[in-house]
Amino acid sequence: MTDSGSGENVGRDGTDQTISRQFDWDETPPSVAVIRLISVMMNCDPTAVEPLGESVDPDALDRLLLSMDEGSKLQFTHLYLSVLLYGDGTASISPEGH
Repeated sequence: MTDSGSGENVGRDGTDQTISRQFDWDETPPSVAVIRLISVMMNCDPTAVEPLGESVDPDALDRLLLSMDEGSKLQFTHLYLSVLLYGDGTASISPEGH
């Protein structure tokens, strides 16, 4: 996904998209997984993504997800993207409102 500053929620191919991946929260902290997925969606290096700390406390996020059971979920917005994390290790990123 490119961000031209216009706030459009359009994927790289011109359509709305959602990216989901499965992670092992013991091996990949949720805060790292979120930045990786956002970088894929924005087609940029992870270091170019606005720090997660602008939206949530990354350390608290990591602790919370490790303590959640598999059926639990947590949702928040970072940049203009909706982030959905599940206790089972699933992470999903989509344009806000979709």
